[in-house]
Amino acid sequence: MDKAENYRYTLERLRLLIGGTDIIADMANTAAMLHQQMKFWWTGFYRVCGDRLVLGPFQGPVACTSIPFGKGVCGTAWKEARTIIVPDVDQFPGHIACSSASRSEIVVPIWQKGQIIAVLDIDSEKLDNFDHIDRDYLETVCSELSCSINPGLRDYIAENIIPRYEKFDKGHAVSHVTMVMERALKLACRYDVDPNMVYTAAAYHDLGVEEDRKTHNIISARMIREDGNLSKWFSPEQIDTIADAAEDHRASLGYEPRTIYGKITAEADRLIFPEMVVERCIQYGRAKHPELDKEQQWERVAAHLEDKYGRNGYLKVWLPESSNAANLEKLRDIIDDRKALRELYEKLYR
Repeated sequence: MDKAENYRYTLERLRLLIGGTDIIADMANTAAMLHQQMKFWWTGFYRVCGDRLVLGPFQGPVACTSIPFGKGVCGTAWKEARTIIVPDVDQFPGHIACSSASRSEIVVPIWQKGQIIAVLDIDSEKLDNFDHIDRDYLETVCSELSCSINPGLRDYIAENIIPRYEKFDKGHAVSHVTMVMERALKLACRYDVDPNMVYTAAAYHDLGVEEDRKTHNIISARMIREDGNLSKWFSPEQIDTIADAAEDHRASLGYEPRTIYGKITAEADRLIFPEMVVERCIQYGRAKHPELDKEQQWERVAAHLEDKYGRNGYLKVWLPESSNAANLEKLRDIIDDRKALRELYEKLYR
């Protein structure tokens, strides 16, 4: 299997291991699983203790036991509150060399209720061994570690809710809803929220497509309120909040989501990468309006992008921590430069 497939397999096994009752125990199992399955050279955690990172559970050779705030790759990832990938550790200013065998490194902060509580540190004996695939999956691992979901709720959603997406169109299929659930948990860790409520809102957010695509968000909210099984895990007030979050996820509503749960669901539902957005616009136009020629498709794509993603478009980014904020700005720069947008359109249309 390729790297992404290996990560997906590992992530599914980790979800069965992570208990949520003791994070040290969960870190130990996570380090062991990642190390053995992904064949990393060193895999471990450093926990935030005051102004230092202190060595936690790990797999591999002996390591540094304490790292000051802002020092080395781990301390810098903590200070800058972001994942850091280092292709060559010898080129990283202030790198702390626990072993000369380490050649490249990735460090992922672990958030819990808006605070960084630890970092996941992985080293390789190979140069340039980590990329965006490692970053995306390891960030998901860290969110699962710090925002554990009630096993009964997870099983109920997996067995009774997610399979209903199998008959939906590609934009609302199982792959989409599982992506939204993972992205929602990553954002949930940044806030003082109940991850189970976030997880549920994300799982149900497009379920209303079963009845009507145009009003599916309203139908999804109704389905949440009508699902009596959710009372096993949530109070009536919590169920109302979850339903509101699902209803508020659509970008075209014209109002700000009513709660932080709605903002998280809305941001998780959007995946803004400039090239991907333009490509999807082209695909939609060719599928829904096959009578239009290439030039007419261009006019439709340009108008839609301006209306939705432009400087005065209706799409809003509600959470600055979301990757959507920076990516939306990149997309707007392309939209503003009509020549650059046309060149991208020509490339993707072919």
